[in-house]
Amino acid sequence: MHTYKLKFEANEGDMAPKSYDSSRKVEVGEVIQLENGNWHFVMDIRSLKTGNQLVLAEAGQNAQQAAILGKQLQGD
Repeated sequence: MHTYKLKFEANEGDMAPKSYDSSRKVEVGEVIQLENGNWHFVMDIRSLKTGNQLVLAEAGQNAQQAAILGKQLQGD
């Protein structure tokens, strides 16, 4: 099991999950669904002293929308 800390590029509020668990390694460019139901594009993965952190783009209503939002941010 891989556990990642989460950093959101957009303000997700206090109710946003703080971590994400996956049975496999997550890669930059993937779209993941968090426990709150939101879909996010993985913009970066940072190695911290306390583990790995996923940098996530703004939430989308579905996987396709999250991918589009994330790719737009990468192009900036």
